[in-house]
Amino acid sequence: MSEPDDIPWKTLSTALGDVPFFVIKFDERGECTSPTALERMIEAQKTDLFLFSHGWNNDWRAATERYDRFISRFIEVRQADWNPPDRAFQPVCAGVFWPSAALVAPWERAPAIAGAAGLADPDVATLGDALEPHARARFLAIASDPDAGESEAAELATILAPLLTGEEDEIETGEPTTSPGDLLEAWRAASTHGGEPAGPPGGFIDDDVPAAERVAPEAAGWNPLTLIRDGIRLTTVLLMKDRAGRVGGNGVARMLREIADGCPGARISLAGHSYGAKVVLSALCNGPAPSRIVDSVLLLQPALSCYAFTAGLDGHVGGYRPALDRVREPIVTTYSRNDVPLTRFFHLAVRRKSDLAEAQIAGQPPSKFAALGGFGPQGVEADWIEMPAEGEPYPLAVDRRIIAVDGTRFISGHGAVETPQTAWALLSQVRG
Repeated sequence: MSEPDDIPWKTLSTALGDVPFFVIKFDERGECTSPTALERMIEAQKTDLFLFSHGWNNDWRAATERYDRFISRFIEVRQADWNPPDRAFQPVCAGVFWPSAALVAPWERAPAIAGAAGLADPDVATLGDALEPHARARFLAIASDPDAGESEAAELATILAPLLTGEEDEIETGEPTTSPGDLLEAWRAASTHGGEPAGPPGGFIDDDVPAAERVAPEAAGWNPLTLIRDGIRLTTVLLMKDRAGRVGGNGVARMLREIADGCPGARISLAGHSYGAKVVLSALCNGPAPSRIVDSVLLLQPALSCYAFTAGLDGHVGGYRPALDRVREPIVTTYSRNDVPLTRFFHLAVRRKSDLAEAQIAGQPPSKFAALGGFGPQGVEADWIEMPAEGEPYPLAVDRRIIAVDGTRFISGHGAVETPQTAWALLSQVRG
């Protein structure tokens, strides 16, 4: 499906008048590829500007449909619970679109992999497409070799490691790059984790799979073929994680500063789901702060380290801790026991030193690499609450800078975040 270039992408009719909805596109390097849409959005000069970011594995259609559903829920909740508004309220909405999908068209996929049962073609295509021709050829040869051994697994890590930035964002480790040894160790740690599937089924959004159809747990231990298979899958997870940080820290950060300068009278609200939470936090924290503070941040099942805001973890500081001083209201972040990818798989995939402020959880975090959206914020003071039902108050006047919201009763899975209750969380921030 081609991407429309309408500016704005669409206009929503509401009881309060027309609401322009822009989609601002970025490439994998974080360069804005729709500058005219950005200019028009800033020129709109409304009272409230909403900036949303989707997560991993969303193509154009999936991302825009998610935005549509969430904004529709918000409009409905606003009509029911804040009608009429007690202040001037003329919103403009902007959704970031970044290349997060590992899925490709059948004719774009790499050849099927022989001898590596269960290996997903989309992961092979995603990584192969990112490699230089010579490295790509060797990558495909190793991935399809049924006799591959430990030396080939180590070579594969050497080929794939340069794709990963390991940028210091969620935790300051002092080691910003991903070495082949670091990557291979992460693969081994995931493959030897007894009693757990080696990788998240379908990525971080497709967790609505019946239990009987999920990937069966593998026995503890590994052999070269399973290590190569799981390594390719897990490297895709890391590649998209790094890309989210790059898109947010480069292009979306510049956009946010332009919005702050160009819309001095507008309230700015940021919201991100899954890796989209990484996009908006990287935009807020990387580089110089915007010329004024952002009004609110809503993180829906964030796929990033539960220690991202900590003052200290093994001598490291959470890379997103600066956000606590760049937002007027407390940051609201959700977690849910129903989020299978973030409670059971995330910490197995992101085990590089540069991921450190993100893993350790299972009622308590199972590892220091645990996900914020699976277990809530660790190593930082927060106000812990159960997700309020629509109409119930949020404690936005608390002194703590983070509100950790247990969404288990309303968030049924990683992707189940377009609901009246999550829309109410955003509306509560807007009214605050």
